[in-house]
Amino acid sequence: MTERLPRVLAVDDEPNILRALNRSLYGAVELVTAVGPEEGLRTLESDPAFDIVLSDMRMPGMDGVAFLQCVAQRWPGTVRILLTGMGDTGSSDAARASGAIHRVLAKPCPADELKLVITEAMRRAGA
Repeated sequence: MTERLPRVLAVDDEPNILRALNRSLYGAVELVTAVGPEEGLRTLESDPAFDIVLSDMRMPGMDGVAFLQCVAQRWPGTVRILLTGMGDTGSSDAARASGAIHRVLAKPCPADELKLVITEAMRRAGA
């Protein structure tokens, strides 16, 4: 029996970052990308069967913390990971303490580290 790949929704307002994630995670996950938080929410509404939601912190309209808080309320079974640059930790720390965010990773995040975090998240979730 073949082990199922984790389904990951990656949300970022920069398509080039999403393409880089697609290359980095190819073969390790089933990756779906969304350009911006609004598209991310629409994607989840139409197909909520994601194991992990990975979001950038700085996006126009709704930052990654607010986006992942919304995801936590509507799809609490997802593992939520925030990618953030240095100095963006204040609001992400509060969201992590509340349980809205499971992990905060610094950008740029090496592909091997991201794969390890995804594997650990799936193991903790029992998938």
